Amino acid sequence: MVKIKTLQMMALMALMLLTIGCKHQSRAELIEKFGREKMDYIEKKGFPKVQKMIVNNLKNPKSYEPISTDMSIVTSDMVIYDSYAFVALRDLERATRNFNEEFGNDTTSQEARSELDAMQNLKDLLLDRVKYANILPGRFEGIDVYHQFYAEDRPGHKTKKGYHVIFHKNNQVTLLCDHDEYLRVKTFARQLLKSPPFNSIQKTD
Repeated sequence: MVKIKTLQMMALMALMLLTIGCKHQSRAELIEKFGREKMDYIEKKGFPKVQKMIVNNLKNPKSYEPISTDMSIVTSDMVIYDSYAFVALRDLERATRNFNEEFGNDTTSQEARSELDAMQNLKDLLLDRVKYANILPGRFEGIDVYHQFYAEDRPGHKTKKGYHVIFHKNNQVTLLCDHDEYLRVKTFARQLLKSPPFNSIQKTD
């Protein structure tokens, strides 16, 4: 009788452990899990691919000296990390800045209208990317690898640099930009995406 009760208790405990182990994970927990797994992979095996892409982009690859690497999770609603969206944001930021310097408040001349049309095309492209990102929001997309290092910007003169590289969930690697450009585009994106028509469909990170 005692043995039977002991077996019953053991079976009950096993069932409780199984129930806890099968507890449904939230989307945020799953994204965190996938992100940590991908970060571990990058640290152990994937970083040489990131490093090669950065070094090959330098004026003097032999001057490269690594400093540090930080990683953060990228999800589908973080539009700035979408390669197509980033290019549109970067070009739109530059075009907006150049337009203000060259044309000021002029929106009627042929040259100004031509520039405004080109900027509108970039906004339309960006809007398409924002809509695409929101079809299935909150998906794990990859890791933003921010790598800092020293390298020569001219012979005999080394400076501290930093690049953002996106390590995608399928292990493809995209060189996004240097840190200064990243901050400039991110600031511009936050302002733009809070304005119509973006603000009705996009959450800024």
